[in-house]
Amino acid sequence: QPSSMFVIPELPKGRELLLNVLSTWGDPHYVGLAGFEVFDERGELVPVEDVWADPPDINVLPGNEDDPRVVENLLDGVNHTGDDLHAWLAPFTRGQHHHVGLRFTKTTTIAMVRLWNYNKSRIHSYRGVRYAEMTLDNRAIFKGEIRRATGGTSDDCSECILFTTDEETLRRIEQNDRCATPTTPPPRVSSAEYR
Repeated sequence: QPSSMFVIPELPKGRELLLNVLSTWGDPHYVGLAGFEVFDERGELVPVEDVWADPPDINVLPGNEDDPRVVENLLDGVNHTGDDLHAWLAPFTRGQHHHVGLRFTKTTTIAMVRLWNYNKSRIHSYRGVRYAEMTLDNRAIFKGEIRRATGGTSDDCSECILFTTDEETLRRIEQNDRCATPTTPPPRVSSAEYR
């Protein structure tokens, strides 16, 4: 586990966002996510031109060929779920890189990233991302821990990573966020350091 401090930049700008998964919450064989959302400085979801992963999914393993847990599911908008049809699952090898990449339709200023962790069940939630790094156009913008999902749909299973503290920008994100309701508690904001 890395132990270095990292300062999250204010409103980074770029076109290619890369998530590098360093560890899971304990599963030694698989890593997964249920959703990947990016909001811009106008508070809107950023349009994505392409999404990819390496390894791509568990269909690369012998005996798997039609598993529905593919990387494209991360952008389908169904994030707070345990349904395989709306999640991504890939082989995990400790000490190796596990990438999920997004290419936006144009250069974008990022205000918030929300990662929805793998949430199929309480036991399978250990397949979720724990420590991760993110780069935007090859520049580091995040290093830290992602909240573990609970394995149910009654609790929050996402991690909001803020790239601004500007109240107006955050208000616009809340207005455009499908998950925000008047009774939704404020999002847990990720720490900028490894634990």
